[in-house]
Amino acid sequence: MKFKLTIYTFIVFGFLTCNSSNKSHYVIKTPKNKNVPYLIIKSAKEIIDSPKRKASLSIVLKDSTIFNSDIGIELRGAVSQMFYDKKSYGFELRDAKNESLAAPLLGLPKNSAWILHGPYGDKTLLRNTVAYKISNDIGRYAARTKFVELEINGEYLGFYVLMEKLKQDNDRIKITKLSKNDTIAEKITGGYILKIDKTAGNSNDQTNYSSENAFPSRYDTKGRLSKRNIIHFLYEYPKPKNISPIQQRYIQNYMAEFENALASENFKDEVKGYQNYIDVDSFIDFFILTELMQNHDGYRLSTYLQKDRGKKLQMGPIWDFDIAFGSDNGFCDGMNRHAWVFQYNQYCGGDTWLVPFWWKRLMADETFKNKLIARWKSLRVTQLSDNQLDKTIDDFSKQITESGMVARNFERWDILDERITPNSTKGSHEKEIVRMKSWLKTHALWIDENIGRL
Repeated sequence: MKFKLTIYTFIVFGFLTCNSSNKSHYVIKTPKNKNVPYLIIKSAKEIIDSPKRKASLSIVLKDSTIFNSDIGIELRGAVSQMFYDKKSYGFELRDAKNESLAAPLLGLPKNSAWILHGPYGDKTLLRNTVAYKISNDIGRYAARTKFVELEINGEYLGFYVLMEKLKQDNDRIKITKLSKNDTIAEKITGGYILKIDKTAGNSNDQTNYSSENAFPSRYDTKGRLSKRNIIHFLYEYPKPKNISPIQQRYIQNYMAEFENALASENFKDEVKGYQNYIDVDSFIDFFILTELMQNHDGYRLSTYLQKDRGKKLQMGPIWDFDIAFGSDNGFCDGMNRHAWVFQYNQYCGGDTWLVPFWWKRLMADETFKNKLIARWKSLRVTQLSDNQLDKTIDDFSKQITESGMVARNFERWDILDERITPNSTKGSHEKEIVRMKSWLKTHALWIDENIGRL
């Protein structure tokens, strides 16, 4: 019932505020800062979920236009685009022939695919940026980001985060490029990117998995052979239209062999066990990042896996931390406190998307668990120390506050006194930053005290 009420709140709030998006209903009094990258997008047609609309992009900095390009642009986000007035966008740089064009943006490595993330329910404006920075700090690639402001068709839309779209690339997810012709034994082993997630966008049915876009796990959430198909692995790279049947069979068989090994009585065995199929260190770091920031979507949604040529299965990169950092996500009361996210199924067993059996099973292996504890303790005196976590948040907060980006954003989107999921409080941006820092310290201490009892 709580979830239904939360969705109802989304709908009512959206209805009450949608008229405020008219340009005549707001005035931005805080002066524009010419040192903040200002993105101007012009589109002749309304931007929708799919297909991408043709548009143009200009980036203005210090009163000069530093970049121009044609683009294809679309809405993104499964929930946010339905219930939030402020939308997020995905766009592709294009040349004069309307073909993909790779280029660097604001100092980020060149690529054609980019995302404009518009934080709305997240009143800190920083959850994703902080999460990705922490991941990169511990040596695990996550999307790099830049703070910008956005205008579309003459309408000022406030604060946005320009970020890299996760994809196969030497500067992003560094796995071997795989073509349809790579089917011989020494090439077919990689690279692949899989995703555990909803199928996409604002469709009313976000569970329309098919043999074309995904394949199911053979196991239920308790590690029992099942045909209920609760967990699905989406083909992220190569895309469904590009992956060959023999490549599909390879990655399906690899995942099946991994899960068979993990579910078996001999799962700890050095010869027959799960260690032969996964990069254990990547699983440990993914666990630490998900649990430290308590990402309720972790493991079960927006979850990437990669299998490079000749290498084992890796977890990551992390993605989508909008409802992390102790936010009230509106799902299950049991998760609105300090708790292990990998135990999500205990609290939210009726959810459509649940956590694979992997993590509970891994905790039954003392070797894995001891390695996890040692990694956590090591990081807590370095990159994940209280002081370093505070510094990461403070540095970002100072940057967007002193530049006026925060003030201008909340003049445009006057929501600070509104209760909007996933925030549990009303009040200022500063109050949300203080709460974020305090919660993160308290939760890290909770992990310190409880990780030995996993």
